[in-house]
Amino acid sequence: MQAWLNRIDPITKGIWLFGTGLAVMISMKLNWQLGWFLSLLIIGVTGAGWSGARWRTVLILLLGFALPLFLFQCLVLPGTKIRFTILGLNLTEEACRTSLTLTLRALTLFLSSLLYATTTEPRDVVTALSHHLKLPNRFAFAVAIALRFVPLLAEEARNIREAQRMRQLTAPQGIGERMRLAGQYVAAVTSSAMRRVQNVATAMEVKQFGASAARTSWRTLRFTAFGISFATAAVGAMTATILLG
Repeated sequence: MQAWLNRIDPITKGIWLFGTGLAVMISMKLNWQLGWFLSLLIIGVTGAGWSGARWRTVLILLLGFALPLFLFQCLVLPGTKIRFTILGLNLTEEACRTSLTLTLRALTLFLSSLLYATTTEPRDVVTALSHHLKLPNRFAFAVAIALRFVPLLAEEARNIREAQRMRQLTAPQGIGERMRLAGQYVAAVTSSAMRRVQNVATAMEVKQFGASAARTSWRTLRFTAFGISFATAAVGAMTATILLG
């Protein structure tokens, strides 16, 4: 059985995504940013249907992105009330608070986009954009392909990383060897992505994509009361954040 976030149509889920992004971009208060991020974690845990392994990977990515960003901003943002001094560098209370706010904003944007991409069927996105929102087919298919490539490339990257790890008898030593392995990893992922792009382009050419101005679709979207309520709650929370946060 699908998780509840997977069963919401792309349009109402897109309203939630837009509301979340706009709210965190406007607000600069730490408590509001923390509230939005915690709400995303609750939505993800209860509604995404992710496995424990996937959550572990996502949390590692979030921490790997957040910690350097937080520390860098703590060092460069202005402030007057010094709290810590590390290696001659002063960390002020104002800088740490602002840095934490901006870091939570970035994490919320990243996690909300990832939740949308992994819980939305690309074919439903095409139906929503082209048949319901009347957007050009080329734009709709570009968005759908991007959504499909996110989980595919993530899985491909994981397989390549595991293959590299199994080939190594010993752990990499020194920065030079680590940089060499990182270069091989990036090259392998890029090569795989280009191969998939070529396959998609060939398939679209065979199916004569763009030959007809009007396209028909057998897929239909179900706008459930729960999905509409979910989008309405997101808009309400966004409005409250804009007015109060």
